[in-house]
Amino acid sequence: MERCKETRLVVCLLLFLTLREDLGFAFRQNKDTEFTFLLPPGATECFFQTATKSGSMEVEYQVIAGSGLDVGFTLISPQGYRLVSDFRKSDGIHTVDPTEEGDYRICFDNSFSHISEKMVYVEVIVDGPEEDDEDDEDWAALAEPEDLLEYKLEDIRDTMDAVHKNLERSRQLQTTLRAFEARDRYLLEDNLWRVSFWSSVSLLVMVSVALAQIYTLRRLFSDKHRVCTYHR
Repeated sequence: MERCKETRLVVCLLLFLTLREDLGFAFRQNKDTEFTFLLPPGATECFFQTATKSGSMEVEYQVIAGSGLDVGFTLISPQGYRLVSDFRKSDGIHTVDPTEEGDYRICFDNSFSHISEKMVYVEVIVDGPEEDDEDDEDWAALAEPEDLLEYKLEDIRDTMDAVHKNLERSRQLQTTLRAFEARDRYLLEDNLWRVSFWSSVSLLVMVSVALAQIYTLRRLFSDKHRVCTYHR
């Protein structure tokens, strides 16, 4: 009977921890932002991301379509200081740690291109300050009947944190790979159009040259002028 109660307690505790981790994961996911937008030729677009004090922020961008696959990038702090400045790059990853409280400005510049628009993929990951003290208190409160459990709560917590970090990292890698795939597909389609166009031009030139040669030869052998010969 006592063994059955311990088993039920372990199951309830694991269910509670799983639900707590899932809710925490969902709230942390809301802080991450990813989107794709079109940057018109000769234009500059800016976006704002709110951050808390003593946190961290990671900004990743990739140009997945457009002539040259390059764009200008600028990251400006809430105080107005320019933290990062890239000129005509196809991709980049920049981290701000620790962050200031306020709105960071993320700008993309295509003013150097007056003809081609650019498709840009952006991902912003914002992590708040660590709250280990509150978590430790919660876990300490849960760990009161630890003499009835065969499992260590700290080991469970470390394992779940490691699983969450690995899942988050996997999601980021999959998103990055999708962006690379979109850019490679654009390059392939663009190269296919160029090859098809110049192949058609070459074929047209070859046919034109062949027709011109045939016409020239026919003119040489179809001379209708008579040649008079005199016999003595």
